[in-house]
Amino acid sequence: MILNFQLINVESKVYSSTEDIRKYKNININYDINLRNPTMVTQSTPFGEKPVLRVEYTFAINYLSPNIGHIRFEGLSDYYSEDNLKELKDKWDAGNAPGDVQNEIANTMVANLAPLALLLSKALGLPPSMPVPVINFQQQAQKKKEEPTYYHG
Repeated sequence: MILNFQLINVESKVYSSTEDIRKYKNININYDINLRNPTMVTQSTPFGEKPVLRVEYTFAINYLSPNIGHIRFEGLSDYYSEDNLKELKDKWDAGNAPGDVQNEIANTMVANLAPLALLLSKALGLPPSMPVPVINFQQQAQKKKEEPTYYHG
């Protein structure tokens, strides 16, 4: 479980003018997630002092083809488990980091940073950094007419 998620550095840059950016129809957005430098630290919790695995992260959003800008976040995340964290760290150091731990850290990172990335991309005049859902009320109304509901009261 993630006990602590901390953002330490935010860097963003635009390489083109807003007018130039609007001309491009297709811009590839690349997401780069890097989890590194696991260390054992002691963290204060409501249940007392607990050993945790502290992992540094970098989450970069790169606007490529054409290269028009980037948004980069750096920070750290503290992971706690009842399992042997020293063994987990040793596996990580050997290049065999457990996928479930990496997934939990990465998903927490994206869940915390995606809203901030959307705000930054808008402020910088870049396309949305994450897909934004499209609402179509006409399509929903058609589906409601076509699909019967099977609720029994």
